Amino acid sequence: MTSNTASRPDSRRGTFLRNLRRFHAWVGLSGAAFGLLFGLTGFLQNHRAVMKIEAGQVEEHKVQIQLDQAPATIEELAGTLASRFGVPMSRVRWRVLPPRPARFGGQEVKAAEQWLVMVTGHAHFARATYLPGNRTVDLERGDANLVETLERLHKAEGGQAGWILLTDCFAGGLVFMTLSGTLLWTRLAGPRLLSAALALGGLVAAILVASRAW
Repeated sequence: MTSNTASRPDSRRGTFLRNLRRFHAWVGLSGAAFGLLFGLTGFLQNHRAVMKIEAGQVEEHKVQIQLDQAPATIEELAGTLASRFGVPMSRVRWRVLPPRPARFGGQEVKAAEQWLVMVTGHAHFARATYLPGNRTVDLERGDANLVETLERLHKAEGGQAGWILLTDCFAGGLVFMTLSGTLLWTRLAGPRLLSAALALGGLVAAILVASRAW
């Protein structure tokens, strides 16, 4: 009777560890592509100068766009630019820059407000500046090369909700793999004292290295 009672917790623990190991493997496999991307781009960023790797570059173009009529609101301007570039509104951001003091002819004047519209993207992006009432928009467009595009993906630049969601999922997966891997190691691979020493040693090394570059 005592033997059967004692075996039940061991059986439940074994089932839990087997399932945890499966989930650990599945999460790791699903995030393998992201791990490869972030690992390679992080390596490029850390050792670009030493290895003389071609840096990421952005080809910039400055143009002036003619509008059919002056937009009444910044939202209308954003919609016009989104249609012209053929991008969804989810990739467009805008904000109003309030009037700021300036000097003209030795006298202090207040400059007009500006509308700023940004079309986000990893490889192609643009920034438009507009003075309300005009029928022209000053546009600065950027086209990134492959290295710069990968680095912008690494830093989640571009503001695209889908990519940010995926990178957040990858970050959550790393947290899960760290915790589950630690638990599996302590339960299956070795003594708890050794696992605590390894974890503490890694933490101390990270703090020492980071403190020297603070």
